[in-house]
Amino acid sequence: QPLIDAQVPYKIHIVKDHDMKERLCLEVERLGFNAVIMGSRGFGASKRGSNGRLGSVSDYCVRHCVCPVVVVRYPDEKDGQVSDEAMVTVAEADEEGIPEEEEEYHDASDERKATA
Repeated sequence: QPLIDAQVPYKIHIVKDHDMKERLCLEVERLGFNAVIMGSRGFGASKRGSNGRLGSVSDYCVRHCVCPVVVVRYPDEKDGQVSDEAMVTVAEADEEGIPEEEEEYHDASDERKATA
């Protein structure tokens, strides 16, 4: 809703795969994104004992995406508590402005079945 209210153009892409970290980076490259802005809940990092700096997905994307990645920390994460309202959105700017109403869905497991 904040993107609509701010009139920021975007397009939603939904993907399904067994390794979402890798799939996210592959989709970023396939779609030709200029940048990725994502949130970090820090669950993976806290399990590794690194003081919750980055979660495993955001850490992977920072290291493997072909474009710059900006990781945004949730405000209530400072005390180690994560809000139930925390959500990560991947958005692509659409040159024509207003967001498309239809979502694109891509299931990577279908590709594997077809090639197997």
